[in-house]
Amino acid sequence: SILSLLAAFIYLRYATPQYSASGAIMIKDNNKSGISSELAAFEDLGIIGGKSANNTDNEIFILKSRKIIGNVVDSLGLTRSYFVDGRVRRTEVYKQTPVVIDFIKEEPKFIEKDTAFVISIIDKDNFEFKSLEGKVTSIAMFNTVFESHKGAFKVRLSEPFTEQMRNKTVLVTMSGRNKVIDSYRNRINVSAVDKNSSVLNLTLTDAIKVKAEDILNELVKQYNIDAIKDKNVVSEKTKDFIEDRLQSIGANLGLIQDNVKNYKIKFG
Repeated sequence: SILSLLAAFIYLRYATPQYSASGAIMIKDNNKSGISSELAAFEDLGIIGGKSANNTDNEIFILKSRKIIGNVVDSLGLTRSYFVDGRVRRTEVYKQTPVVIDFIKEEPKFIEKDTAFVISIIDKDNFEFKSLEGKVTSIAMFNTVFESHKGAFKVRLSEPFTEQMRNKTVLVTMSGRNKVIDSYRNRINVSAVDKNSSVLNLTLTDAIKVKAEDILNELVKQYNIDAIKDKNVVSEKTKDFIEDRLQSIGANLGLIQDNVKNYKIKFG
C-alpha cells in the first residue's frame, strides 16, 4: 500500500545504518591444559600448578576486560564524539570532523561526567562556543588552552581552513569513561572458531564502519601489548626465582663442604 511504501521510505531516509566489522586473532602457545613455556620446567617440581593460564576462555575474558577496553577507549579518544548537521539529520563524524578537542590534562573526579556543547567556526583563527540551544557563550581562538571542570584542553582545526568550513557547526559530546567502556564491552563480541581452535573472531557493529575497524585493530594492538608486558613480568619473576634458588643451593653446598672438611680434620 501507499502508506507502507511511505513508512519504508521515511525509515530508510532517517534511520541510522549500522555496519559490521570483523577480525581475527590467534592465541599463541594455546594449550587447554598446559602452561607457559617459561614455567614448564618447574611443573614437575611442584612449584606451580598445571592449570592453563593461556586458554581461549581466559583470552576472551582478557580481550573484553575493563583494562584492555579502557586502553582502547583512551588511545582512540572514544569518550569524545563529534556530530554535524546534514540535509536530513545530524550524524556522527569520525575522521572527517572539522574540529578536534585535545585534552592536555583531565580531572579524574570529573572524568565520568557527561557534557556537550557546540563549536561554530568563524574563520581560520576564531570560533564560537555555543550552548545546545544555539546561544553564543564565548568567542575564542584555536589552539588556546582552556580550563574547565573536565580539565585543560584546546580546540584545533583538523585540517587547513577553507571557505566551506566558515559557519560550520559541530556538536561535541563528552561521555563518562566507564559508561563508554561498558558500552563497548557489551557491543564487542569475541568467540572461538571452535572449541579446539586457538583463533578468536572479533566483531563489532557501529554506525561508522571505519570507526568499528579502528576499534578492533586497536583492541588487538592493546591485547598484544598487554601480553608482552605479562610475558616480561613472568620472565623477570622466573629469573628472580632461579637466582634465589641458586644462592640458596650455593649456601647449602658451602655449608656441606665445610662440614666435610671439619669431619676430615677431626678424624685425621
